[in-house]
Amino acid sequence: MMRHFLTVSDVMTKDVVTVEKDTPFKAVAATLAEHHISAVPVRDMFGRVVGVVSETDLLRKEEFQRSPRRTYHFTHRAAHSKAEALTAEQLMTSPAVTVEGGCALDEAARLMAARGITRLVVTDGDKLIGIVARSDLLSAYLASDQETLARVRRDVIDRHLWDDPRAVDVSVVEGVVTLTGQVEKRSTAAFAEHLVAGVDGVVAVHNQLTWAFDDTARSPGGVFY
Repeated sequence: MMRHFLTVSDVMTKDVVTVEKDTPFKAVAATLAEHHISAVPVRDMFGRVVGVVSETDLLRKEEFQRSPRRTYHFTHRAAHSKAEALTAEQLMTSPAVTVEGGCALDEAARLMAARGITRLVVTDGDKLIGIVARSDLLSAYLASDQETLARVRRDVIDRHLWDDPRAVDVSVVEGVVTLTGQVEKRSTAAFAEHLVAGVDGVVAVHNQLTWAFDDTARSPGGVFY
């Protein structure tokens, strides 16, 4: 049975504000201010997302406004180009970094970290369906302890590992899961901790499970019992 987990589509903003490639600089700035957002996807004439304009892109104009052109360093060429931009197309960072709606939250977080960005455009093929920010990825940790407990029981205790789920007791306090009870094998206890740690909203796992048989022990000849 497949494990249930939160995906980008569960936490993303679905009503996405966008601008066209030819939207003027001031209109882009006004859009961000009006909607209290820090970035906006840019669409082409076919409605496809071709880039993203962020507050950082807009601030390049202020950064270079009083700097003589001769002082621009080669490595600042891209930033200088944005400083002279007049439209969204000239301002935007392209291509936009995108994910599918079914992407797991941990995968989205790793992609943001790898690219050094704070948001991802969410697509279904070429269709824009949402935008997800770093703050959205933290929503799993806003679940109540009761919700986290239900996820652990559903996704781990009831669906994996044990013939008798009642042999394992689970408690959750402030997102920290404590496992108690006895399972048949030591490897099962370790596997349980691994699975529970991967459940959305779990902050940490205190594994207090005991076992009837240590299947990780080795014989004197180096062979597993």
